[in-house]
Amino acid sequence: MNQALKFLLSIMTVVVTFIVSATLAGMLAEYAGWWKKPVIGGVAAACVVLSGYISAPVYKLYSAAVWLLIGAGVAWVMSSVFMYAEDADTSAPLYVTYASGVFALALCWGWERRKVVRGIGFQE
Repeated sequence: MNQALKFLLSIMTVVVTFIVSATLAGMLAEYAGWWKKPVIGGVAAACVVLSGYISAPVYKLYSAAVWLLIGAGVAWVMSSVFMYAEDADTSAPLYVTYASGVFALALCWGWERRKVVRGIGFQE
C-alpha cells in the first residue's frame, strides 16, 4: 500500500476517532452529571492527537503535532459556534481542550524518545 493511501486511511481513522470519542465522552459526562464541554473537548483532543500518532505510517510525531494544530483550530471555532449558557463567561473548556491535546502530544514525544533511546526507530 503506498504512503498516500496510508495517510488517507490515517485521516479517516482520526476523524472517526474524533466523532466516537466526543460522542462517548458527552454521554459519560451527561450520565455522571459533569460539565460536558470540557470533558468532551479534553477527551476528543487527546484521542485525536494519539490516534494521529498511532495511525500515521511515517513522521508520526509530526502527524500528531499537525493534528494538534488542526484540532486547536476546530476547537476554537466550535467553542464560539456551540456556545451554551453555562460557558458564557469562561474560556475554561477551550483551555482544558488545549491542555489535553498538548499533554497527549507530550506523551507521543515521550514514546518517540523512548524508541530512539532503545534503538527501535533505527535500521542498520
